[in-house]
Amino acid sequence: MAYRILIVEDEFWTARHLAMEADDRGAIVLGPMSSIPQALEILASRRPPHAVILDIQLRAQMAYPLADALTQRGIPFVFVTGYEKKDLPERFADVPHFVKPFTDGGCIDAAIALAMSRN
Repeated sequence: MAYRILIVEDEFWTARHLAMEADDRGAIVLGPMSSIPQALEILASRRPPHAVILDIQLRAQMAYPLADALTQRGIPFVFVTGYEKKDLPERFADVPHFVKPFTDGGCIDAAIALAMSRN
């Protein structure tokens, strides 16, 4: 089964890298999206993502409201960010966390594993 992975990332090269790696692993890439409203449109669609890769800071806006919406919908996600895990709100303590810059595919592997565990 090909899992739908939504990428919410505002840095062009990071988003492109993540999308290429997800595609290489057989995922159906949704996005990349660079804003919360764009991502919310995808969440409201008939075919929402199985998992999400979410940057915490999208331009000047923090993505925690989107993370809360994902949690409410039961859609698993991973954070990709420049923030350290200790700087995240406690409610996200169990969310997989990848600090930029990263070079391996661990982030994609984690998102796909979450998508698999959801089904």
